[in-house]
Amino acid sequence: SDSEIEIVGHDLKSLIVYLKWKGYGLRGLTFDTMIGAYILNPSRSTFTVAELAQDYLGYTFESVEELTGKGRNYTPFCEIPTQRLAEVSLCHSRTVLMLTDAIREIISKNGQDQLCYEIEMPLIEVLADMEYRGFKVNVDALMQFSSRLDDRIASAEDDIYRAAGEKFNINSPKQLGLILFEKLGLPVIKKTKTGYSTDAEVLEQLASQNSIVSRILEYRQLVKLKSTYAEGLLHVVNPATGRIHSSFNQTVTATGRISSTEPNLQNIPIKLEMGREIRKVFIPENEEYILSDADYSQIELRVLAHITGDNNMIDAFRNNEDIHTATASQVFHVPKDEITPLLRSRAKAVN
Repeated sequence: SDSEIEIVGHDLKSLIVYLKWKGYGLRGLTFDTMIGAYILNPSRSTFTVAELAQDYLGYTFESVEELTGKGRNYTPFCEIPTQRLAEVSLCHSRTVLMLTDAIREIISKNGQDQLCYEIEMPLIEVLADMEYRGFKVNVDALMQFSSRLDDRIASAEDDIYRAAGEKFNINSPKQLGLILFEKLGLPVIKKTKTGYSTDAEVLEQLASQNSIVSRILEYRQLVKLKSTYAEGLLHVVNPATGRIHSSFNQTVTATGRISSTEPNLQNIPIKLEMGREIRKVFIPENEEYILSDADYSQIELRVLAHITGDNNMIDAFRNNEDIHTATASQVFHVPKDEITPLLRSRAKAVN
C-alpha cells in the first residue's frame, strides 16, 4: 500500500500476517484500536470492537463476530448474503474510525503517547514478522525425543506395576487411590467427593514414604512431556516451512509482557533433564545463523529501586552486586561472603 496513507484498524497484526502469507506488505500503520484499548486498561480479558464501542462510544451494533456466530452456530462468510455482510462491515469500519479518535484522545490525556506510538504500535509489525518467520524445528530430533520418552514411560510403568504387585490404570485417580491407600496402606492426606485425592501436592508429601510415589510423579511428568511437547509440537510444525509459527499476543497479560499461544513457547519445562532436551529441537536456519537469548537483569527490582529511592538497593545495583545476596546480608545480618544458597533463596523471595 501507499505509505502516505495512514492505516488504522483493529487487531492489525492478524491482517499483516495474513497479507504476508499472500505475498503482500502493509505500510503506513498508525493506530490499532485493540492495542490502544489495552494501553488504557491492560486487565481487560477481551477487546472486541462491539465491547469497545459500548465502553468508549456508548452504543451497540451487530459485530462481525455476531454475524458469523460461534461453535455449532458458525456460518462461513461465503454463506452470508452480500448485502448483509456489506452493511455490518461498513458499520464495523466506521466504529473503528470513531474508536480511534476516542481512544487516542484518552491516551494523550493520560500522558501515554510515548508508550503508545514509540513502543506498542511499532511492536505490532515486529510480532507480525516473528509469527510469519516462525521457529525452525529439527523434526527428526523431535521424533527421536518422542521415541526416547516412550521408552522412559514404559520403564516407569513396569516399575510402578512391580511395586504395586499388579497392573492397573495409572491415569485413573480412583484405581491409583485404591493401590496407594488401601493396598499399600499409605496415609490418606486428602479426600475428594469420589474417593482419595492423588494430586501432585498429595503425592509430593508421600514421596519419601514409598518409592512407587516418586515413580508415579516421574511417570506423570514424562506423559505430560510426551503429549504436550513431543506430540504437541510435531502437530504444529508447518509442513511447508518446517517451522512452528506461534502467535505472540500483545493484549493478554496485565503486566505488559508478551504471551505466546498455539503453541505456547514460553512454558517449555527446564527443571527435568528430559524437559531441557526439548529446547534442543529449536535450531537456527543454517550455519550462518546462531540462536541468542537475552534477559533483563532484575528489571522489576531496578524499577522498584528507582521509584522508592532506596539507597541500599541503588548502591547494590550501581556496584554490580548480586541484589539477592545484598538483601540477604541486610535481612539476616550476615557478611555477604558468608551468605549460603538457602539464605540467598529466602532473600530472593523477600525481594
